[in-house]
Amino acid sequence: MITHNKSIAVFDSGLGSLSVIRGIRSLISKENIIYFADKKNFPYGQKSVNDLEQIMAETVSALSNFDPKLIVVASITPSIQMLKKIKSMSSIPILGVSVPLKEASRLTKRKHIGILGTKGTIRSRELDEQIKIEVPQDIFVTKFDASEIIEIVEKGLFLKDDDYTFRIISRSMEGLEDTNLDVLVLSSTHLSIVRSHIESMYPSIRIIDPAINAAKEIRQFLKSKNILRKNGLGRMRIIVNGHKDEFQETLREMGLTGSVESFEKE
Repeated sequence: MITHNKSIAVFDSGLGSLSVIRGIRSLISKENIIYFADKKNFPYGQKSVNDLEQIMAETVSALSNFDPKLIVVASITPSIQMLKKIKSMSSIPILGVSVPLKEASRLTKRKHIGILGTKGTIRSRELDEQIKIEVPQDIFVTKFDASEIIEIVEKGLFLKDDDYTFRIISRSMEGLEDTNLDVLVLSSTHLSIVRSHIESMYPSIRIIDPAINAAKEIRQFLKSKNILRKNGLGRMRIIVNGHKDEFQETLREMGLTGSVESFEKE
């Protein structure tokens, strides 16, 4: 098979990948996508580094069997903690999703940015290192634990109960109103799915969505390697490990049709 016709494999611990996939379908709609939802290991953001490394090794190995042209780790927690290690797990090129702190630093007028992410991301040494390197010292950074928000996204509760969703977001970002924070970085691809809720609650705050940046980076990578798919409309194959019916129902409620395949990693 000609390399540019091969699929892009995208994975996360469940629904998070969808925000990146939407970006891919918008920017490079000809591409075929294998969407692997690792529900069995949700949430990545609560896993120890050792457990996460094992999960990454198993998942990359399983996805390599589909012979994609690119594997996308559509989750910030493993991307920030161990992307170099993940890249060494396969001869297939691997991209992750980064926390766009340079962009946030450029955009803040009040010298105060927020980072909303998983427990694993906001507590990681790697994020602290990135902040030191990419955020000027005169800019204040506040981190918020989004674990509860990510949980209601994964369960599809945000589709059923707006009031509850707003309450959880408000609780997770307690104290924000008392600050002069004017830029918020969504540091989980799950959070991109409730971006409109966050924007409606905090209209004066600029939201930066890593999923959009990730899709642009994927397009740029494929272009640079001359492996963009040239013709046709891209197809998507959806694979999940565990709770297939529940997952399919959530996707349907989000307007994503297509059958979901069950898959267990060996």
